[in-house]
Amino acid sequence: MGNELSHVVVVGPVFLDVVMAGLDRLPASGEEIHGASASWAPGGYAIGAIAFSRMGIPTHLFTEIGNDELGAVIRGRLVAEGVEVFSPPNVDTTNIAVALNWNGDRGIVSYTQPFHDASEEVSQFLDETPGLVVLSARHPHARKICEVAHRKSLPVALTLSWHPEFLVSRALQQLLPFAQHLFCNVPEALLATGQTDFRRALAILSESVDDVVVTRGAEGSVALVSGQFYEEPAMAILMVDATGAGDVFAAGYLTAKLRGFPVDQQLRIGNWAAAQAIGELGGSTGAPRWEQVEYFLESEVPRR
Repeated sequence: MGNELSHVVVVGPVFLDVVMAGLDRLPASGEEIHGASASWAPGGYAIGAIAFSRMGIPTHLFTEIGNDELGAVIRGRLVAEGVEVFSPPNVDTTNIAVALNWNGDRGIVSYTQPFHDASEEVSQFLDETPGLVVLSARHPHARKICEVAHRKSLPVALTLSWHPEFLVSRALQQLLPFAQHLFCNVPEALLATGQTDFRRALAILSESVDDVVVTRGAEGSVALVSGQFYEEPAMAILMVDATGAGDVFAAGYLTAKLRGFPVDQQLRIGNWAAAQAIGELGGSTGAPRWEQVEYFLESEVPRR
């Protein structure tokens, strides 16, 4: 490792993701249509946790997994991927999300159990194993978890998601100063700042967070780190399923940072990792291992 920080603590909801792909439209009311392919995989914050673990980072996931058959399947997959799972014992039902992919876009229908307050468990764990905390900004207990990390002088990486009411809330603005890293896409950055230009949005977000990364889909990604702007193009690949691409990107970017790579390489590795993810059904299915990242770096044509 190129950094003393060698553990990642991921906090956020986990789903059983059912992905239906190859649709040319959404069904009308009462209609059944057929997809060209379908799959399932651990979803939500399990995607990032699996991605970190595959890249060789010891990963610990604080979440809610049900005591039902679906929960047993997801827990088994996470353990097989090397992720240490922390979940309260009294969760009855596993979260489920159904992703419908059509014409290069997707929509998601989900069911989510209530979140539990993991701040005390995270605090006790970080006393023994300090690390980077990766957290859903919209988690109802995000502020308490950020305060735990702050007291222990540990960095926090916040991820945004498309929830318009939250993105314009005071809760988000009050949370940002606790973060050292922030990940979002262009629509999220624009709505959170009230801007129409993503570069201006990036600058505003960087007033609160030192390292802000905005993913731009087919146009790649940009970052503003300690006042310096970086930009990297996307990797060319046929998109099969965009589910979890941002989570895999963030895992690639942060893993590269933990391994001591400069920011431009962090973006490049994040872009490449996300490209591998969208080439497979299910967000965690195509998440690459670090050996694959190394092969990509060794085989990449040097830039002039």
